[in-house]
Amino acid sequence: MKFGIHYIYWQKDFSCVSYLPYVKKAKDAGFDALELGDTLFFRISEKDVAELAAAARDADITLALGLDPPAGCSLTSEEEAHRKRGIAFYETAFERMEKLGIRAVGGNMLNAPFTPPYAAHKKREWEYARDSLKKIASAAEEYGMEIHVEIVNRYEGHIVNTAAQARKLLDEIGLPNAKMTLDSYHMNVEESSFTNAVLTAGSRLGHFHLEENHRGLLGTGHLPLYEFRDALRQIGYTGILTMECLVRAGDELADGCRIWRDMTGWADEEELDRQAGESVRAMKYLFSEGRR
Repeated sequence: MKFGIHYIYWQKDFSCVSYLPYVKKAKDAGFDALELGDTLFFRISEKDVAELAAAARDADITLALGLDPPAGCSLTSEEEAHRKRGIAFYETAFERMEKLGIRAVGGNMLNAPFTPPYAAHKKREWEYARDSLKKIASAAEEYGMEIHVEIVNRYEGHIVNTAAQARKLLDEIGLPNAKMTLDSYHMNVEESSFTNAVLTAGSRLGHFHLEENHRGLLGTGHLPLYEFRDALRQIGYTGILTMECLVRAGDELADGCRIWRDMTGWADEEELDRQAGESVRAMKYLFSEGRR
């Protein structure tokens, strides 16, 4: 298992122009992986891509990626043109991913808001989701890559909210490289049992986001982290365990993520780095060295 951190941990706004500084931050803190995200992935230049790939190799940091479809690119839209743009949005990522050594793309791929009444659209949207994801997975297969559909809570998605629903959708897609990302924050809202959710995902679990019930740093909330550890051990999970904590208040990213109170004690950059280091040491102890 590799222990990762999402670069968004350090962010408060959308002014970031390079992932490069976060490779060093992740390495210095003690992480094995850095998760990238947002449309910055497409905005950086080819020179930036080459420098990022070299920095990650030199630091022995594995890069991961999560992307949500932007406006007008819904994979489940009634508009065929929107679905086609959404599929192309992911397909255009694969060549750049290959240059960066990224082997899978995740994210809230089914992020479109629901159209009321939900019951009237449910069956059709499920079919659109299945067909769109199958096309993306087929394109990823040509690169030897996977897709990891993130399973989110009811306030951030309406088509798939639980591991059981995701398993059904992925089984209908029927491609071995179509998998899911589970996230402890979202699971805390939707799952009746964390253990059963992980066991249900089984071989279809491609990625895991670990944070507290309020998306804070590990140990600051009430989630039974040992339960996630034991369940992941039961299925033999060896992928990336990403700390995707959203903790900083006071700017546009925080507003968009509904972070109304700062959960770092208004930490400066140095303190944020220190807290990240403490978190990864706790992750490694609990998941690698802790009681079996």
